[in-house]
Amino acid sequence: MDEVDILLTSIIILTYNNLEYTKQCLESIRKYTDRDTYELIIIDNNSVDDTKEWLLKQDDIRVIINKENLGFPRGCNQGIEIAKGENILLLNNDVIVTENWLSNMVNSLYSEDRIGAVGPVTNSAAYYTAIPVEYSNLNEMHNFAQDFNKSDSEKWEERLKLIGYCMLIKRDVVDKIGLLDERFTPGNFEDDDYSVRIRQAGYKLLLCKDTFIHHYGSVSWKENISGYGELLSENEKKFMEKWGTNSHSYIIHNDLIDEIPFKKDDYINVLHIGCEAGGTLLKIKDTYKKSSLYGIEKNKSAATEAERFANVLHYPVEKAINEYKENRFDVILITDWSNITNLQIFMSAIKNLLKQDGIILSSINNANHVSLINSLMLGKNPFLENRYMSLQDINRVFKEESGLKHSVKNVKNNLDENEKKIVELYCSLTEKNMNNQYETYKYIIMAQNFNEYLENNIMNIKNEFEVEKNLQELEQYSEEEIIDCILDRFEDRVQVLQMLAILDFSRNKHDNVLTYLHKAFELDNNNSDTLYNLGIVLYSYNEKEIAKKYLDRLDEVEKDEEVKKILAEVKFEEEQKKRKLVYLLRRLEHEIDFEDSRNELVQCISYEVYSEQEIMEAILNSTIDKEKVLNIVGINAFENGLNDSIFPFLNKAYELNSNNDDTLFNLGYILAELGENVPALSFLNKIAVQDKDVIDMIQKVKG
Repeated sequence: MDEVDILLTSIIILTYNNLEYTKQCLESIRKYTDRDTYELIIIDNNSVDDTKEWLLKQDDIRVIINKENLGFPRGCNQGIEIAKGENILLLNNDVIVTENWLSNMVNSLYSEDRIGAVGPVTNSAAYYTAIPVEYSNLNEMHNFAQDFNKSDSEKWEERLKLIGYCMLIKRDVVDKIGLLDERFTPGNFEDDDYSVRIRQAGYKLLLCKDTFIHHYGSVSWKENISGYGELLSENEKKFMEKWGTNSHSYIIHNDLIDEIPFKKDDYINVLHIGCEAGGTLLKIKDTYKKSSLYGIEKNKSAATEAERFANVLHYPVEKAINEYKENRFDVILITDWSNITNLQIFMSAIKNLLKQDGIILSSINNANHVSLINSLMLGKNPFLENRYMSLQDINRVFKEESGLKHSVKNVKNNLDENEKKIVELYCSLTEKNMNNQYETYKYIIMAQNFNEYLENNIMNIKNEFEVEKNLQELEQYSEEEIIDCILDRFEDRVQVLQMLAILDFSRNKHDNVLTYLHKAFELDNNNSDTLYNLGIVLYSYNEKEIAKKYLDRLDEVEKDEEVKKILAEVKFEEEQKKRKLVYLLRRLEHEIDFEDSRNELVQCISYEVYSEQEIMEAILNSTIDKEKVLNIVGINAFENGLNDSIFPFLNKAYELNSNNDDTLFNLGYILAELGENVPALSFLNKIAVQDKDVIDMIQKVKG
């Protein structure tokens, strides 16, 4: 790496007014960059503040002063043309660089020959370059960056494009592909264009997620927001005319990627229908290194981009699926539904491409979103250009037409006040529980095949066919998979759950027994068989009190001799337990073996031998000096760090007698120890007999 360390980087910065930002930027470069590794080239686009005069006084900068504003692409090209470095770094003047920023990026840039350009992450930038930060000033920012900027190749991520606020490029690449395209003057989309050209020349782009710099963001454009929007739109048209793609072509569907359930080192086949330029597939490849990537994309230009790293077809969807009919996929992503003519045939074909344990992930715009309904009411038809589905459509397509098991996640956006009122109106006209559907702008769907093998296993057990063999085969599935299958495929699901619980219990396979029974109880909490089985099983697990709660719910005629015996035994043990508690509390009340009794009480509270309610009831029903005992329990809890048990007892003592000096002192003392001085004083000041201890405590709290 020694050779990389001595390469010269030409840092090219454009300025147009905003001198203070420029000063901060240059100060950070000088402070956090080895002087022998860079040269500074600044092109001023005819600033009208003091920028030009200040720049000309700097002796470590090569300056070009333009007599008019030539825009970003032309200004950068001026800098590139005079640059002496082996690397070209395009940098905005509203950036503050950080420790190790340049050396980290140079390490990444020269980690292999095929890498053409790299960029860092920041707090504010487009195309998934920003990361969440919590700093509130520049000192905190530099502390954050110091910890963050540790060179780590595991954090380098290949990207379809980099953002021009900070873009480090090999000079050889610039010489090969040429200068920035000046058709995008005064700026925007020239970095998108350059990214495409670098990748078209056979190079890769890397986002260095081990390098952070601060970016104020679009300082030069903030004074003309409307003009900025118009420029973006105009330059996107130029980009589309040149490359056949637009901003949406490079989208990364992180919301779908986050739902992929496989392990990072699994070998998985991934098909993306509507893959566009491949941003999502490329991100999947970064996360799942051993994945094989396939795509279907109707836009030939976008498909050509994705073909550089994935197997992509740009046929119509139905034909492309047929081309892949010999493949089986672990993950199928669907983000383009627009050209599918027959959903039933399409879903059937997709289902055939899916591995038995594979998943389908899709995002689709909601046809019932309030904004779409408003558009229709205003005479506009948003459905002409895009495919939308309602929740009912999704359930029909994924379940009724394809027999897939699916779940749906709502994605909402912030509605304005007018839209909220319209949602209320719609709900009053349709159904009150429709508000979720009106507020959801997009659905995320996860679907998978019903596991027919699992269903057959359970059916065989139910029909008493090779029961032991099928039970053993069930062990390869999780309890969630088994329960989901029962809920989806069996009408007598309560009985099936009980059957599996009883069989597992009899085989001494106890992991799932209570899970099955609790799910059966959740489905029908009055089913006598479920109540009986839960009671018997819990009793065998020595959970006698909980067992009694279920068995007590049985009708008298349903309580056989075994149940009656269990209930009698538990009742006897409960009475014995209550007697022990009363005996302990009375010993405390009369200060018999006081320290031993206190320690025993602490153990009872710590290990939850008795609940708070049981102790409280015993004090109120079985002691004479209730206030004294309540105070003893509260103070004992405080002294042993059992904070949850302090105030229920002291508050009850105060409730019984708000003038008890011991209660008032204990409440005041403990609240003061906990830093609650105001309420502490209110209790201490109420004490009738204020001896020296009380006076000292009041003074201490006031102090």
